[in-house]
Amino acid sequence: MSYIQYVPMNQLDESAILPLMEEEARMWLTDFGWDYFNIQQILLSYIRKKMLPGYAAFTDDGQPVGYTYFFVNHAKGGIGALYTTLKTTPDKAQEIADSLLELSIACLQDSNGIHRIEAQIFPFHGRNYERIFGKYGFRHYPRIYLVRNVEAGFMEKEPAEAHLKIIPWDSDLISCAAATTTACYLKQPDYEIFEDYHTQSNCENYLRGLLANPGCGVFLPDASFMCLDGHGNPRGYVICSRISDGCALIPQIVTHPAWQGRGLGAALMNLCLWKLQVMNFHSLSLVVTVENSRACEWYRRIGFQPRREFGAFIWNRG
Repeated sequence: MSYIQYVPMNQLDESAILPLMEEEARMWLTDFGWDYFNIQQILLSYIRKKMLPGYAAFTDDGQPVGYTYFFVNHAKGGIGALYTTLKTTPDKAQEIADSLLELSIACLQDSNGIHRIEAQIFPFHGRNYERIFGKYGFRHYPRIYLVRNVEAGFMEKEPAEAHLKIIPWDSDLISCAAATTTACYLKQPDYEIFEDYHTQSNCENYLRGLLANPGCGVFLPDASFMCLDGHGNPRGYVICSRISDGCALIPQIVTHPAWQGRGLGAALMNLCLWKLQVMNFHSLSLVVTVENSRACEWYRRIGFQPRREFGAFIWNRG
């Protein structure tokens, strides 16, 4: 492998990059129990339309060995994925990953309309991205992918408020759920990581995306619940999704800060676990930010075990 060529993704045909994306999909399933098919199909549809921004790396004989893509939403950019093949040496693969990442960061930072860049990239095959992100002024937030055996049983129940009512997920209450979410994250490290948590309207759009798009799995309404106060306002909720046969993910579980410590989270998690058992799921995963020590401790106490650490990287212009 003496020469690597870097090609913009919008100049590629689907067939050129498909073998690498199929390898990546196998890694998602092996490492995280995540069926990447739905996400892959969306990416391929953009590639066919020449609409996916990013870069791919090829050997001098035309073999794909790495790719990355990014997106732009108004003044915010995001790096959606970065993958390099197993079919080369670790040092060479890291070199390719660094080059792909630098190309994407430079493209986004050179656009004057972009004021913020977010990236969360799972480091397959031991790749390390901290050096390159640090070089370009990104702040690093370590995060952990946690997994729990659904069949391990329910956690010890904590006393919940008697006047609270838990109902199946109700999308008619999503605006109120968004308000609870912004209140929950206001003083948390995730507020810095996700701009969507900064306003209620952004948060509502984010929640609607969780329900409609497969980026965090396919929404499971039967395993998602809300906890309402006496006025019918959501004070906590859990959203659950299917990531593969038998494997589920919680992309969002929230308790309003004024109602934390009263058993809402435990009650919601127990219901989610019970429903997943009924639906024959065997594992449940979620992601937590290391700096959120209270949440980390709670998840570990109720049976979640770390599977992989990765990084969230944030850059703000000026």
